[in-house]
Amino acid sequence: MLTSKAKIAYATGAVPNGIKVDMFTFFLLFYYGNVVGLEPGLAGLAIAIALFFDAFTDPIIGSISDRTNSSIGRRHPYLFVSIVPIVVGYVFLFMPRSDWELSQASLFIWMLTFCIITRFGMTLFDVPHRALGGEITKDYDERTSLFSIRELFAWLAGLSNAFLGYYVFFASTPEYPKGQLNPDAWAPFGYTGAAIMGLFIIISSIATLRYGSTLSAWEGRITLKDIYTEIRLALTNKTFVIFFFGSFGLSVAWGLGNTLTLYINTYFWELSGTQITLFLPMYVVCAFLAFAFAPRLVKLFEKRSIILVSMFLTGIIYPAPLLLGYFDLTPPKGTYQLVMFLWIFILIGITNNIIGNMIRDSMVADIADEVELITDKRQEGVLFAALGFLQKVNTGFGTAIAGLVLSIIGFTSTNPSDDQVLFLISAQGGLVPIMLLIPIAIFYFYNLDREKHKLIQEELNLKKS
Repeated sequence: MLTSKAKIAYATGAVPNGIKVDMFTFFLLFYYGNVVGLEPGLAGLAIAIALFFDAFTDPIIGSISDRTNSSIGRRHPYLFVSIVPIVVGYVFLFMPRSDWELSQASLFIWMLTFCIITRFGMTLFDVPHRALGGEITKDYDERTSLFSIRELFAWLAGLSNAFLGYYVFFASTPEYPKGQLNPDAWAPFGYTGAAIMGLFIIISSIATLRYGSTLSAWEGRITLKDIYTEIRLALTNKTFVIFFFGSFGLSVAWGLGNTLTLYINTYFWELSGTQITLFLPMYVVCAFLAFAFAPRLVKLFEKRSIILVSMFLTGIIYPAPLLLGYFDLTPPKGTYQLVMFLWIFILIGITNNIIGNMIRDSMVADIADEVELITDKRQEGVLFAALGFLQKVNTGFGTAIAGLVLSIIGFTSTNPSDDQVLFLISAQGGLVPIMLLIPIAIFYFYNLDREKHKLIQEELNLKKS
């Protein structure tokens, strides 16, 4: 059994990706489209191309890390190397200004280049780090506990990043009542995020170093043909295929909704940066509630059942405040009473969503055991690479769709029409819940339950003995 100290040491590694996901999900498209001046469709295209690049690099890095043998283990060489592309790419990504007077093509190339560099750096870190979590404990329930703490750290990191943005960098000024439109705020915001990510990469890598050389070692050659074969074997596992496509559908829906959140808060709810900041304490409460409930729920219910209920509740809660707002059944827009009213929906919806994230992370480690039983290889790297890719789908494909939506309606940050704002709330409040029906239908067929996993562990122990 892992100690609390060991779990926390591992969980600190969720901080870098927590910051990156928050920035890419809620801020990146808004920054390039509304502050720098890149056409939203081009911004969405840049993100989509970067995601296509990830589709190849993520499983390859996962497989290579599975096959790495070094004095510090399979995962840690990549954890240490990742700091350079992450920090450099992230700093340059949030550097452009509208007064640079760059062409649309130049802005597009700039965004695409540093998007790819940042995301590739995060692949080098996050894929091996997630795989490490799948190795350091084999217990069905303890995995949920470990990944719950990891998810808690990821959310706290993302929320801290958002707090710094809204409360420190995007604070309202006479010139910019909506501080998120202040062009001078974004570069310092980027520098700060890069510094924090770099610091926690070092902390978690060193804190978990003692596990590196004590876990599973790869036996065999390293050739491109073998890498392709092992990736194919892992990713065609029936249980994993169900998990992947169910999670893919969920990530696309959630990514679209999350990307539009800042637009909705700014142009539909008419909230200032300071008012938006007041959502953050409630998000923190949600993260801790999810952390408290997720491990307990797993002891009472099957993981599949929790996931299905989580998505169903999300589909109900997500559109509710927008529907009420459309019919003027909420407190007046732009008021603090409205902020407190929206707290109710955040508390229920986000807690529910985080619980789902925590459960899904632990499911990948369970699937890795099934894959090992079939292939005789520990392939956490490949499988967690797919999970990392799904998270990028959240921040990439969903964001690309959002950029396409904004481009189609000709959205302008200076003076959007009522019809354009209505279209946005229809996309977030109507399209997202409908899209959730697909992953609900897919996850219904997931069948790796507690009893089956227990049998897999027993067979693995027999093989090893």
